[in-house]
Amino acid sequence: MRRHTHFPRPCRSSTRKSLHARRGNVLVLSAMLMVILVGMVAFAVDTGFIFSMQTELQRSVDAAALAAAGGLVEGEEGASEKMAEYLLRNPVGTNGVALDEDQLDEQVAAFLLEHEEDLEVTFGNWNSESGQLEPAFENPSGVSISMRYNDLPLFFAPILHHEKFQVEASATAMYQPRDMVVVLDLSASMNDDSELTAIANLGQTAVESNIEEMWDDLGNVVYGNLTFTPSYVTIPGKKIPASVTWRGSSVEITGTDTIQQVKLYFSRNGSKRYRESFHPNSTTGTFSGSRFDGWTVCQARVKIKGKTERFDFYDNEIIARGLGLHKVSYPYASGSWGQFIEFCRESSSSHTSYYDHHVKAAGYRHKFGTLLLIDFWNRFKTQHVQHDSLWMCRQQPLTAVKEAVDVFVDYVATANTEDYIGLSVYNSASGNGTLESHLTDDFESIKSIARHRQAGHYHSWTNIGAGMQKARKELENNSRAGTFKMIVLMTDGNANWVNGGVDSEGADQYVLDEAQLCADAGYPIVTISLGANADSSLMDEVAEISGGVHFSVPGGQSVSDYTSDLLEVFQTIAAARPLKIVH
Repeated sequence: MRRHTHFPRPCRSSTRKSLHARRGNVLVLSAMLMVILVGMVAFAVDTGFIFSMQTELQRSVDAAALAAAGGLVEGEEGASEKMAEYLLRNPVGTNGVALDEDQLDEQVAAFLLEHEEDLEVTFGNWNSESGQLEPAFENPSGVSISMRYNDLPLFFAPILHHEKFQVEASATAMYQPRDMVVVLDLSASMNDDSELTAIANLGQTAVESNIEEMWDDLGNVVYGNLTFTPSYVTIPGKKIPASVTWRGSSVEITGTDTIQQVKLYFSRNGSKRYRESFHPNSTTGTFSGSRFDGWTVCQARVKIKGKTERFDFYDNEIIARGLGLHKVSYPYASGSWGQFIEFCRESSSSHTSYYDHHVKAAGYRHKFGTLLLIDFWNRFKTQHVQHDSLWMCRQQPLTAVKEAVDVFVDYVATANTEDYIGLSVYNSASGNGTLESHLTDDFESIKSIARHRQAGHYHSWTNIGAGMQKARKELENNSRAGTFKMIVLMTDGNANWVNGGVDSEGADQYVLDEAQLCADAGYPIVTISLGANADSSLMDEVAEISGGVHFSVPGGQSVSDYTSDLLEVFQTIAAARPLKIVH
């Protein structure tokens, strides 16, 4: 017998009541969730706004700190104005104002007055060990800024009676320490403006005044009877009571007894001699060729009281006796009085490599003097092993460079930015570069080394790439972590020496190769070309390759003008210090 199980049917009226109850609960829950959701959205909006304002303020304060640090070169007042301008140009929230460039100073002043309670500024020097900016009363290198906004409005929080909020940010900025290697040109051309060759560009008065300054620097030393201004040589007789002054194309004889006979021997090309005789029967007289007018008198034979004496004007010993140099030791390691005499004397008769036609152009043909002696040293005895005193002389343009280096180093020293400076030069005695000083903060030693160098100190030619290579290697091997690394390169000429010999094309390529290596290493090169003979296009290319900048000091200027330009350039380089946020 089958059994069937019967389930009771639900009551329709009770089911309807249950559904209505659940629907009511959902509505209440939805309303509650909506309130919570709206609250969360409001909280998120206000919180996001707060964080956004905090970020804006931090960005504004960072920019202001960097601007203020960069303005320290103008003093604290200038730095404060830079800071306020950046805060004004980078407003937070609704605090911006329409800037009027014509009234910017007034707007900056108003901003500082409005926020005098909210803005705190400290000038000082950053102590990397303590991580603090230590106040400094002179030459600060960093600035710390703290800025607060107290009454920024919220969007939804006023419902909960929180209408305003406060944000605050601070930043400390300073000059980033630099490791810099200065590369100087010590080729022989660095004294060109102290040579008679510069008369065409600078004028005779300016050049000779500079050479006289060099004589002053040497202590106004007198050799024999040489005067500073060149003059004709007078040779006293040994056998006869008379003296003979050689004037090139004539002679002047002064005696105490009657001159019986004068024989003059003339030369025009050094290979032939012609004679002319005179019988003055007087104690004095000036004699020149009637048939050979303008020709050089190379020898005179004078007869007095039956005795004849020969005066050979191309015999260095006879000229030295007339100049009083025959009993004076030549003062330096390289050279001789004979070489100096040949430098002054007419070339077609002397046939020497020392004669310089600029001597004739200056009006000193057949004359002798300390002015020409110094010009001789500048031309032919430039190296320190040849002449060890020229470093103390005001050779130009080298002295202008030394003064600019002094300004550069002094400016860096007063900034308290932990900069280091190294020094390399070109060329060495072998024709390569020389590292004169490793990176150091002993700035006086850098100045002293530069001051004790002379044009052509080690070598006469110009191997720019070798000096750059020494600088690059010094930065690679001895620079400090975290510093800004750069090279300052100066030249007054053209690269012309590489691999032990003269090769202008190869020397230029060496320079460009070094510039690329510096670029690869992240070492920008600031280049300075000095004068009309400098290869400005090469220096411009070096700066472009390495990410540096090129300064050109034009030629054709007076020494004082290009000295002023050089000082300005080196000061600009010293002042252009990189900035960084340290806190």
